[in-house]
Amino acid sequence: MALGGIGAGIGSGISLPLDLLNGGAKGVGAGKGAGEDTAPVEGGNAASFASVLKSKLTDLNAQQADAGKASEDMATGRVDDVAQTMLRIEQANVSLQMATQVRNKVLEAYQEVLRMQM
Repeated sequence: MALGGIGAGIGSGISLPLDLLNGGAKGVGAGKGAGEDTAPVEGGNAASFASVLKSKLTDLNAQQADAGKASEDMATGRVDDVAQTMLRIEQANVSLQMATQVRNKVLEAYQEVLRMQM
């Protein structure tokens, strides 16, 4: 049973980026596979941009799911702590806003690179 109201639809837009990172879209990332383009990071460990991005999107998705569960629990009466529920929802909201702003900045940088003349 789907509940409307606070928290309804949280995390509904997260699955597409995760599908893209998992190679779910055909034609995306042709050539190199995820994790093949690695760069050294501090401490000698190698991490690719795609793996870091995937990790952060997975964390964001988990926060969104947690907030949805918290609002559902509150709506059904399983939880009485309004403050904790609102805290979890707001943490997920702030994380989503941050991810959206990072995405916007990355797109702006990409568009600026496209506008450069060689």
